[in-house]
Amino acid sequence: MPQQREMTPEQYAAMEPDKVLRIMQIIAGALMAGVVSFGVIDTMIVLNRQQPPLPVTDPSVLVGLFFGSVCVVVRFVIGSIISKSGVARIADIARAGTSTGAKELLGRLLGVAQTRMIVEDAMLEGAAFCNLVMFIISGSMVSATFVVVLIVLMAMNFPTRLKLGRWLEDQQRNLDH
Repeated sequence: MPQQREMTPEQYAAMEPDKVLRIMQIIAGALMAGVVSFGVIDTMIVLNRQQPPLPVTDPSVLVGLFFGSVCVVVRFVIGSIISKSGVARIADIARAGTSTGAKELLGRLLGVAQTRMIVEDAMLEGAAFCNLVMFIISGSMVSATFVVVLIVLMAMNFPTRLKLGRWLEDQQRNLDH
């Protein structure tokens, strides 16, 4: 198995916020597009079937709702853990004086922001795909509606210059303390 290598301080220092933001937007958009594409296919399958939807109490509907709800909660917890541990590592580097300067620290923060966004959106994407499968199985609009809610949550998490800037400012304040 190939060994992963850490980015060099120079590579972190070369990271530009606008470029990282654009990459984050592409990833977030792709995750949402995958769910929407599969949702369209699911809807066509369900509408072409000649059987009534299963009741909301059917295990397939309940499993999807439970899994999706757990993913929404876990998403917030994991996102917070990623931020706190990533910023703590960066703070250790800053305190030790081993960084090449402010640009490197900013690049490291950008890496944490990107990782957090990917993991948070992947949790929602997984929950959405689970509910899309349950929608095919059950034909229940409850599952389909929950997918829409998950897509809305993903859209609310869509990275913007303002959101990234605020997050970076908050984290840089944490580094100063």
